[in-house]
Amino acid sequence: MLSVAKWLAGVSAAACDVSQNATLGQKKTTSSATDGHEASHPFLLYSCAAVSAAALAITVYDEMARRAAESSAKRAKKEKEDPLVRRREELILEVANARVAMKAQGNKAMREATESLMQALRAVCAKLEAKNQKLFRRLPLELWEKIVDEHLDQNDLLALAMTCRFFREQQEDLGWMLETNLNLNRRLDERKSGQKLSHSLDWFRWVCDTFEILPGFKRPYERVKGAVYEADLVNYAALQGSVEILRWLVEEKGWELNKKIDDWAGLGGSVEVLGFLSGKGYEFSSETCRGAATGGCLEALKFLRGLDPPCPWDERTCAWAAKEGQLEVLKWLRAQNPPCPWDDMTCAAAARTGNLDVLKWARDQDPPCHWDEGTCAAAAYEGRLESLKFLRAQDPPCPWDERTCTYAAKEGQLEVLKWLRAQNPPCPWDDMTCAAAARGGNLDVLKWARDQDPPCPWYGGTCTYAAKEGQLEVLKWARSQNPPCPWSVGTCYGAAGGGHLVVLKWVRDQDPPCPWDVSTCAQAARNGHLEVLKWARDQDPPCPWDWRTTQFAAENGRLDVLKWLRSQDPPCHWDSTTCADAARGGHLDVLKFLRSQDPPCPWSRSECREYASNDGHQHVVKWIDQQEDESDVEFSDSDSDSSYDSYSDE
Repeated sequence: MLSVAKWLAGVSAAACDVSQNATLGQKKTTSSATDGHEASHPFLLYSCAAVSAAALAITVYDEMARRAAESSAKRAKKEKEDPLVRRREELILEVANARVAMKAQGNKAMREATESLMQALRAVCAKLEAKNQKLFRRLPLELWEKIVDEHLDQNDLLALAMTCRFFREQQEDLGWMLETNLNLNRRLDERKSGQKLSHSLDWFRWVCDTFEILPGFKRPYERVKGAVYEADLVNYAALQGSVEILRWLVEEKGWELNKKIDDWAGLGGSVEVLGFLSGKGYEFSSETCRGAATGGCLEALKFLRGLDPPCPWDERTCAWAAKEGQLEVLKWLRAQNPPCPWDDMTCAAAARTGNLDVLKWARDQDPPCHWDEGTCAAAAYEGRLESLKFLRAQDPPCPWDERTCTYAAKEGQLEVLKWLRAQNPPCPWDDMTCAAAARGGNLDVLKWARDQDPPCPWYGGTCTYAAKEGQLEVLKWARSQNPPCPWSVGTCYGAAGGGHLVVLKWVRDQDPPCPWDVSTCAQAARNGHLEVLKWARDQDPPCPWDWRTTQFAAENGRLDVLKWLRSQDPPCHWDSTTCADAARGGHLDVLKFLRSQDPPCPWSRSECREYASNDGHQHVVKWIDQQEDESDVEFSDSDSDSSYDSYSDE
């Protein structure tokens, strides 16, 4: 509708604000960008989802206007006749033509002409924004929240807030989080919900001009301010199926095709992208076929298997097709000569997601697809009672074991658990059923399990898992029974590792207190819970610690924790494993700190370099190579002692 253009005019009117938003740590976008292109106009930055969000806002505005006795048709006619709208459309076309000419000729005169047109466009859009701003301020906050939550891509929100003054005000008022969303699972979830991944080349250019570009990948749960990772952008282009963007990133920007792009490209399912990668000499792996099967991309699978040699596949290809309910893909996979291999994962995946048609077809083949105890466990995990009934009604029935009850308890599937135990004979259970219920905070499940005759057994793991997940009410109930549920040092290190200081204080305040040992401090350091660590060391006597506390802090990049540990009197012990684990995790800031101390933390330089290289942390390798030649420090006996590398739940 024409009203959408009015809203987008308001968006683009604030282009002059692009380089003013210092609160976001934004770099200035200029015409002298590294790859030589003009700064992208904000009008070109947003995806189809952004336009849909705009349409929703305008739809509500239309209704408000209708109630004010002005018809949409009448208003559209006025808008069509508005000379500002006509002039804006003319300028947009002129800017586009000027950019084409400038790219072909590349002279200074054309660049100046383009900039002159851009200034005129900004002026016209500013006037339009002034006319429309009052209308937009009439939208209630609830509607803005609905637009963002249901209709606006996270990456569009970021671009809109950084290029539109009005939208930035709404973002600040409502507290919307501004971040890029290049996580594969999140993007796939959005695609399943019907959102289209359609960011343009101009959006990618804007990101590259605006943010710092870091090498490699963003680590899971890592938060980076003012920067994005090179490989994540390349993979995102492959996922949304754009050869144009991939070519620009690889050929013009000079970025490399990384080892994870085959998974993203397979999930994207674009034959054109796969052909581009193949033409670049990229060697696909079984991840590519698995991704294509997951997305139901049959044409992509045919292309991959038609290569010479064909792209490899394995049992996970069938399993992921079954998981996503891609029955036609699964049939094609098994119809090939030789057929794509499958195993018990296929039945387990179908049972877990409740795809009974896939499960029945797989078991109806000759020979039938294999299943085992994990199939029933997977169905119980997601509460798929119909799948469980089908599995157990077969002749012979699908086998099950204690894991089936455990998974049902963990996910709070009480009705499933009751059905499992009501069978003849009942599905077996053990102490892990209670532990799993405690872990999930499912007190109703735990109470029911302990109320049976005989009660479901429990042990220290019940308290450990409750403490680890911060389930204080579950823990209190378990300890209030007669006799109380047993606990151990695992309860304290579970609470410390989860950062649950309230839980840790409660268990230590009991009479007698729950026991603890060096694992409590080590787990708090591993997960960066400095306040927990400080409290534990402030007790009388303090909670004990050893070299593993510094090791775990370094391994997980907890620089603030590490600095505090070494500032104590006496400082927490360290050794060469501290540097080795910092290098293994790619934490260059931690490694620099360790080696800058007086005296420096001991290290085995060759081992640090090997760990960093094996895990792809080339920036760490480069820094190590730049250091002065120093003799390696040999590992001591304590360094190789891994008795506390993992802790039992006892």
